[in-house]
Amino acid sequence: MVAGTILSSDTMAYAHELLIATYQEPVPGWIDNFYGPTGVIAGAGTGVLRTLRADPTKVANMVPVDLCVNGIISSAWDIAERFRTEILPDPEIPIYNFCTEPNNCITWGDFTHTTIKFGSMYPTMKAIWYLCYASNPNIVLHYLSIIFLHYAPAVVCDIIAVLIGRKPRLLRSYKKIHRFMDVIEYFSMREWEFKMDNMNGLWRKLSSADQKLFFFDMRQINWDYFLEQYFCGIRRYLLNDPMETVPQAVVRWNRLYWVHQATKVVVLLLLYKLIMSVWGMMS
Repeated sequence: MVAGTILSSDTMAYAHELLIATYQEPVPGWIDNFYGPTGVIAGAGTGVLRTLRADPTKVANMVPVDLCVNGIISSAWDIAERFRTEILPDPEIPIYNFCTEPNNCITWGDFTHTTIKFGSMYPTMKAIWYLCYASNPNIVLHYLSIIFLHYAPAVVCDIIAVLIGRKPRLLRSYKKIHRFMDVIEYFSMREWEFKMDNMNGLWRKLSSADQKLFFFDMRQINWDYFLEQYFCGIRRYLLNDPMETVPQAVVRWNRLYWVHQATKVVVLLLLYKLIMSVWGMMS
């Protein structure tokens, strides 16, 4: 989801970034859609998504939606104050860029690492596999991962579903997931530099009471705390999995871990056998 708001064609423009869950209001971690990085976290947390084309060194340009809203409200107030107090208002359109702060930001590599950390702390009962995904900036490795870690398991599972009389769904789900991934890729492989002079100046204009009420200072965000709330919010509000199920999910998670490890051993053995068979035919 990308933010982009114009309050008035002759007074102000508002910058854009990926909008994510709330930082504080109405509750920490609230989210109501799977767009953007939210779909990545949900997909990884349920064990469905295993690769994301992202440059781990690039800054993840994301802003909490409640801070974005508070910034819009505050900037509207600032425009009104300028016209009320200035005898000759500045004819230029003031631009309020609201984005990640260069001195307090996270990279896509940090995002991936932290997502895995909290995914292991708060696993969900909705998981169908162990959480194991990585950022792949290399397009060849990324698409090979999609073929072997997404499509191949999906085909096998859907065939089994048909054989036992159930509706095949996993392959169709991956097609939707890949559409989200294609949108994210544009942002996760690039980074931009926005000037936040107007927003930082606006923050200094607010009284301490208004700063608390309309908090939007990206320099003060604790990303580790926020991503923890973000993951828990996805679990609670999108996956409909209450936090009370965490102990049960941890037990299930441990089982999925050993199934995951056993599957890797089986695949490696089959691959070894295949290689030896081909080698024997050629020699």
